Amino acid sequence: MEYQSLYRRYRPGRFSDVKGQEHVRRTIQNAVREERVGHAYLLSGPRGTGKTTTARLLAKVLNCENVADGEPCCECQSCLAVESGSSFDLHELDAASNNKVDDIRDLLAKVALGTPGRNKVYLLDEVHMLTPGAENALLKTLEEPPAHVTFVLATTEPHKVVPTIRSRTQHLELTLLPADTLRELITEVSADAGLTVDEEMIEYVIRAGGGSARDTLSALDQVVAAGGVGVADSSTADLLEALATSDAGGALAAVAAATNRGIDPRVVGEQLIAVLREVFLVAMGSDVPQMSATDRERAEHYAERMAPAQLTRSLELIGTSLVEMRQAPDPRIDLEVALVKLTRADADASADGLSARVARLEQALATGAPVVAAPTASPPAPAAPAAVAEQPVAESGPASPPPVPPAPAAEPATDSADGAGPAALARATLAAKLGRPGAAPAPAPEPSTEAAAAPPSPPPVDPAVAPAPPPPPTPAPSEPPAPTASPVAPVAEAPVVADGFSEGFSDGTPLPDEPPSDFQEQASAPVPESQAAPAAPTGALPAPADIAAVWKESILSTVSGRARSRFGIAEFVSSDGPKVLVNFPNEVHRKRCEELLPEVEEALANHFGQPVPLQLVSGQDGGQIPAGSDVASGPSPKPKPKPAAPQNDEPEAEEEEEVIDVSELVDAPSADGSALDQLTKAFPGAELVQDE
Repeated sequence: MEYQSLYRRYRPGRFSDVKGQEHVRRTIQNAVREERVGHAYLLSGPRGTGKTTTARLLAKVLNCENVADGEPCCECQSCLAVESGSSFDLHELDAASNNKVDDIRDLLAKVALGTPGRNKVYLLDEVHMLTPGAENALLKTLEEPPAHVTFVLATTEPHKVVPTIRSRTQHLELTLLPADTLRELITEVSADAGLTVDEEMIEYVIRAGGGSARDTLSALDQVVAAGGVGVADSSTADLLEALATSDAGGALAAVAAATNRGIDPRVVGEQLIAVLREVFLVAMGSDVPQMSATDRERAEHYAERMAPAQLTRSLELIGTSLVEMRQAPDPRIDLEVALVKLTRADADASADGLSARVARLEQALATGAPVVAAPTASPPAPAAPAAVAEQPVAESGPASPPPVPPAPAAEPATDSADGAGPAALARATLAAKLGRPGAAPAPAPEPSTEAAAAPPSPPPVDPAVAPAPPPPPTPAPSEPPAPTASPVAPVAEAPVVADGFSEGFSDGTPLPDEPPSDFQEQASAPVPESQAAPAAPTGALPAPADIAAVWKESILSTVSGRARSRFGIAEFVSSDGPKVLVNFPNEVHRKRCEELLPEVEEALANHFGQPVPLQLVSGQDGGQIPAGSDVASGPSPKPKPKPAAPQNDEPEAEEEEEVIDVSELVDAPSADGSALDQLTKAFPGAELVQDE
C-alpha cells in the first residue's frame, strides 16, 4: 500500500475523534440529534484546526444509514464513500481557484439535482477568495437553498467574508490546540503507528506545530524520518539572550550565523518575534496554552530579566523591520539596525529610545542594582586675572564665598564718601605692586626680597573700624569686563592706619618698609586714552542748503544705483533738531527709502567728517530745499505743517505715483485726414476693400 502522511492517515472519522474543538463538536451533534441542522455553516479558524474535517463529518452523519447519538457508523456504504472521497453527496470546491462568477453559476446549476443520499453537502473552502460578482451570485441560493442542500463555508480569514454572507450562515470558530492536547495526539499516533519518539522529539514537534494538529503531525513525520531532532537552530535563543543582556555584538553574530546556515533573514525575524510574544504574554500574566513546558520555562526566565517596556519596544521594532524587508535590497540590514537600536541605548535618539533608557533605570532601581550616571562634561571655568591666578587654590571642596565685612563705624578722613579717595587709591595701587587681588589695572612688579624675608606679624585691629573694600575699577568701554574668579579663596583687606597705608595683610604678608619709588607717579598718572570714555560729538549738523549743494555730485555718486534713484527727489527741510529732516512726496516712497537709509547716512558721514543722521518724512510743506539746488547756505526756515489729507475709503497705493511736469508736455501733431487715411499712408500699396 502506498504510504500516507500521518495527518491524512489519522484524520478523525467521528466527532469524538476531533481534538480540542469541543464547542463545535457539541453544536453539530446536538443539531443532528434534534434534527435541527442549519442550511449553511461558516467554519473559521487557523490552518490545521479541523475545518475541512468537520465539514466532511457533517456530510457523513447527514447521509449515514445507522446514526447513533449524533455519530456516523463509519461502516455503511455512504460513510465509506465519504471517507474515500467518492461520494456524490459531498461536493468540495476550492474557492481560491474557482472564484469567478461562472464557477459559482455552474455550481448553483447542480444544486437542485438529486443524489443517492438524503442530503447534499457543498463545501466551499477559502470562501473569502471569491470575487464580488461570485459572492453576489451565491447570495440568493445561500439564503434559500433546496431542502436537501446544506452549505459549509470554510475560511482562515473570516473578516474578509462580506457581512451579507456571514448573516446567512451559522458561524462556528475553531481555535488552536493547547500543548497538552497535542502531546496526547502525538502519543496516540505514535503508539498506533509503532513510532519511537523521546521527550526531546515530542517537545520539538509541539513547538513546530504551534497549536495546529496538521502541522504537528507533519513535524512528527519529519522527525521520525530523520531519526531525531538533529542539530537545533540556536539563533533565536542567542538573539533573545543578546536582547536581555544588551549585547549588540552577540545579536549581530547570531544573525550572521543564521544567514550563513541558509536561513532567510525574514524567517529569523519571524521566529524571534514569536518568542518575544510568548515572553511578553507571560510577563503580562496571560496564559498561553499552546506553549510547551520547556518554552514556558524559557518565557518565564526572560520575563523576569526584561522589562515590559523593553519587550513592547522590541516587538515594535522587530515587526517594523519585517515590514520594511519587503522593499529592502538587503533584508539583513533592517533586522540588524533594529537589533542595534534595541541593544545600544546611544544608537536610538528617538523618544522611544529615551523611554527605554528610563525604563531600564527604573528596573535597576526596583531591583536594587547600582545605577551609574554617565559623566557630564562641566563647562570650563573663566580665566582668572593674572594677579589672582598666582594664589593657591584649595584642593578639598569648593571655595567659600568671601565674607562681607561689617559697615565701618567711621570713614577715615583721607577717603571720600564713595570710598574712592586717595587712601583707597593708594591701597589699590600698592596691592597691584605686591601682586595682591583687587589691584588697579597698572602693571604689578614683584615684591622686594627684603620684605619677603622678614615678615612682621600684623597687630590686632578691631574689625569694627576696618574700612569697606574699595570698589573694583570700572573697565573702559573698549575693554571687556574681567571675569570673576569665584573658586579662588578671598584675601582679606589690610587694615588702614592714619597715613593711609597698611601695616600688613590679614593673611600675614607684610608690606615693604617704603612704598615703591614709582608709587606717586602711578597714582598721579593720567588715564590712558584707550580707557577714557569717548566724548560725544559737539559739531552742529550741516545746514540743509549745504547738503543740497553737494547732494547729487558728492553724495549720490558714491551710493548704489537703487539708493541714487530713490533719494534723487529728496528735499532737505531742517537741521535744527538731532537729525536732518528729509521730505519725500508720499508715504510709499518714504517707506521704500527706509531700507537704504544706512547707506546714505554713511556717505554723508564720509563727506562731512561727522555723523549726519537723517529723519525721513513725507508730505512736509514750506521751506523745502530741493536736492541739487545751488542756494547759499544759511539759516533754514522751520517747516510748516501740512493740512491733513481728506479721509477716504480708498486703499493706499502700493506703488509711487509718477510726478509729471505740465510745462514739459507738448501738443501732439495734428492728424491730416481720418484714421483710414493715416492707415493707408502708413502702408504704401495697401488697398481698402469694402465689406459687402
